[in-house]
Amino acid sequence: MSLTLRPKHQGPSGFTSCPADIIYSVFELLSSAELHVLCLVNKKFRGIAEKFLYKKIQLTWQHPYHPPPITQLLRTLISRPHLAAYIKTLHLAGKTPTLASLVSYIRTIPVSIAELNEHIAFIRKTRVPYIDLWIQELQQGTINAFVALLLAQLPNLRCLYLSPAFTQRSEIIGMVLRSAIFEPVEYGLPDLQHLRDVTYRLKIGHDRARDKKVKNTADVLPFFYLPNVQRISVSLESPLAITWPTPQLPVPLTLTSLVLNSVRENYLGDLLSVTPHLKSLRWRWFYDFGTDDVVNMPIVDLDRIGDAISCLRGTLTDLKILAEVQLGGNDINLPGIKTEGSLSAMVNMENLRILQVPLAFLVGFAQDTTKRLQNVLPRYLEHLTITYDLCLQNDEQMEPDWPEFEWEDHAVLGLLKSWLEDRKAFTPNLRGISLGLARNETPDEEWDPIMRHQLTELGAQAGVPFDVIFTDEI
Repeated sequence: MSLTLRPKHQGPSGFTSCPADIIYSVFELLSSAELHVLCLVNKKFRGIAEKFLYKKIQLTWQHPYHPPPITQLLRTLISRPHLAAYIKTLHLAGKTPTLASLVSYIRTIPVSIAELNEHIAFIRKTRVPYIDLWIQELQQGTINAFVALLLAQLPNLRCLYLSPAFTQRSEIIGMVLRSAIFEPVEYGLPDLQHLRDVTYRLKIGHDRARDKKVKNTADVLPFFYLPNVQRISVSLESPLAITWPTPQLPVPLTLTSLVLNSVRENYLGDLLSVTPHLKSLRWRWFYDFGTDDVVNMPIVDLDRIGDAISCLRGTLTDLKILAEVQLGGNDINLPGIKTEGSLSAMVNMENLRILQVPLAFLVGFAQDTTKRLQNVLPRYLEHLTITYDLCLQNDEQMEPDWPEFEWEDHAVLGLLKSWLEDRKAFTPNLRGISLGLARNETPDEEWDPIMRHQLTELGAQAGVPFDVIFTDEI
């Protein structure tokens, strides 16, 4: 007879006794609701579940009168600061109000003074030189003061997304960024060294709630000093000049992807010159009608654009240029836009493989059949998308001395044909061409089935596939 001896106290069995990596792999598959339930099981499960629950914080401001629970999140982080270390992604989404009664006001977060005591204590502990201003903005419910308070507590942040609902004011955010990036030890702030992906968006077009005399540029430029940033997408209001926050220019060695919205060509070169390893650039040219100054003018300086992107000839492989103008004031017609100079500098972009660019930036608005695409396109281009951006500019001859968008489909077809007939000499690696039409803006008679068939035939003869798409699908 054999005896099986058992310990008096049986050790834990089942899932809780599995190795930590097994438990983590299972938790990764669970939804937020399931993770919340597991927080109630025991301390061990709660500790693991919270790491996944707080890994990505996503708040959306949908209703104008119902702000997202950002104050509740801040209270949680103040009372349990270890949770802040779990946050890798902060995604604050939402658009600015469209209601007529709200468009002239910047939304605030209603909060009582008593609720802010712990937050004020945290701010005072940092000893930053703008303590009083920060506390004042917080007490007034200014959203950027709350966003700054979040950023000041996230040591492991990797991805930051701020939508227009959270960026109408940015002074405190900019101050905290400068303190965190340039003087983190002195003020006890996270140095943001893990931040890889930054998106900072503004409302496109005129925002009546913002003071146009106050630019956000100084608050956004610190992002270029992040030591490990790989992707930056920002909206920059056009200042009279770029002034970097320190005498030493940034050198973002890891930055390979850049999206610039509303940046005018006047200082595009200043930004691109500090990005020595950039591979992908998406730039939106925007004319803000009604706020003319020496920078924001209805003239596209193609020479300056060419000079700006030329500094990236050794690294840039993907370039997308978009262009937009919106109605101003009570106008019913879009203002006139004029092009000056040429993008001929692009010919020397030897590494550029993918290009999206408005037709007007290549050959102007006037239908000039003497223009040649081969004079502006990079030699080793593989895919080209030509768009109809700005095709409705100068509607009803708002500027009588400037041309409207005159290019008709047959003339564009001839332009393409003159290039493709000898394309092996100019662009031997070409693999595809897309024509990007503006939905609801391109006349119905343009690019009808017959013309599209001729376009397809032209591509077949040249050995390059053609397709016609809408730019909102790109």
